[in-house]
Amino acid sequence: MKKVTFLLAVFAMTLLLTACGAQKNELDIGHDLVKQGDCAGAAPYLEDTIAAPDDLMDMAYAYFLKGKCAEDSGNVDGAFENYYAAKIVACYAVANDVHVNLNTYARSEYCQKIIPEMLAKLEPSVSNPAAIKEKVDSVLHAKYLDQFVKK
Repeated sequence: MKKVTFLLAVFAMTLLLTACGAQKNELDIGHDLVKQGDCAGAAPYLEDTIAAPDDLMDMAYAYFLKGKCAEDSGNVDGAFENYYAAKIVACYAVANDVHVNLNTYARSEYCQKIIPEMLAKLEPSVSNPAAIKEKVDSVLHAKYLDQFVKK
């Protein structure tokens, strides 16, 4: 009887641990919804990630996904704004990364090549790129981003 009770307890703890590991955060849920084509459903999850990100790259990716949704819906100004924010955050993360590894190089590729190419493609159709950049820069002021730098 003790063995059966012990096995049931081990089984129950295994299920609980598996359930804890399987939980998704806001960004995961938003990403899954974007992949399914449900940008409207993803929006609150992406906004929550931007408002309270676990780290800078979560914030950058949430902005990137918002840019993709805006671009897919034909909102060129919204796409430009969110891609530009993703670029600023990703570049800030790369510049302040204290542990350089393969992820740093991949982030650098987004910062220096991929997102700038996307912005250059959109810019001719954007109503006022300078105003959008100024708006994003004021939102993402360095003092706000500094909270993520581990010193």
